[in-house]
Amino acid sequence: MSTKSRLLALLSENTGKYISGQQAADMLGVSRAAVNKAATALRNEGYNICGRTGLGYSLREKADILTEASVSSGISVPCRLHVYDSVKSTNDVAKELTPESVPEVVIADSQTGGRGRLGRSFSSPSGSGIYMSVCIKPDFELDKSLFVTMAAAVAVSRAIETVTGKKPRIKWVNDLFLGNKKICGILTEAQTSFESGQIDRLIIGIGVNCFPGKFPDEVAEIAGSVSDEPLAFSRSALAAEIVNELLTLLQTFTDRKFMTEYRRKCFILGKDIRIYGFGDKKGIRARAIDIDRDGGLVVEYMEGPHMREIMTITSGEVSVRAE
Repeated sequence: MSTKSRLLALLSENTGKYISGQQAADMLGVSRAAVNKAATALRNEGYNICGRTGLGYSLREKADILTEASVSSGISVPCRLHVYDSVKSTNDVAKELTPESVPEVVIADSQTGGRGRLGRSFSSPSGSGIYMSVCIKPDFELDKSLFVTMAAAVAVSRAIETVTGKKPRIKWVNDLFLGNKKICGILTEAQTSFESGQIDRLIIGIGVNCFPGKFPDEVAEIAGSVSDEPLAFSRSALAAEIVNELLTLLQTFTDRKFMTEYRRKCFILGKDIRIYGFGDKKGIRARAIDIDRDGGLVVEYMEGPHMREIMTITSGEVSVRAE
């Protein structure tokens, strides 16, 4: 962790109390100048830190900080946890890990190069979200990876319900919504062996917008957060519950029993949608009818060359938007 994050954790543990600059420096193993620089940076990020000559620094209200200790205390399933202040992408970090005995879990407070499906960027501001990747060594074939993404959507929705009481809905195949706003995206990536043709590791990237944050203009209208109130719940508690739900569900996901819940939570079924191919900006209007046993979306085209035809599409072919 950086000096800034370690100072924030120290002040948060002593909320309302003053800690001298020298005491903080001794506890963190840094210079007083480094403590002062970190305190200034935290104030600039909006933390209510008071500094008084002769007294030191005090955090006036408790902060929500992601640390290995705060997350691991809520995890009840075997895994190896890694928590960072900032990384380019948690999926990239996870690719360097080897999940031999237990899954590897990477969590970051922010990402500088987060990404979603089809190469799109995923906004990952500090202090307002959870950006995590779960790396597993699968014992199933590559064609089951779609179900991993769908199982992850169910797991995250369950975790959000447990921790916050909110009931997110799923947009096929990998997004979670509250109201008309997207609050979570999921990206599953596989690394395979050319020699064996087997999956060496499967990495499930999950980004949850917990609290209001600054989003790029291109997604500002659709991006939302689990709560409109900052610090309404603990990000550490939610991250831990996501790990619990996901790793538990992955133990039995091949029986596809979770698909009943997925269909129930998928809000586009029975609705008009627009289907977009790669590079297609206009899309084709259709109606979402069902999700088949293989996870494909069954649609009836309402226009175009396949008008009134019922077909099944896969996530690798297109993306969809509710009308």
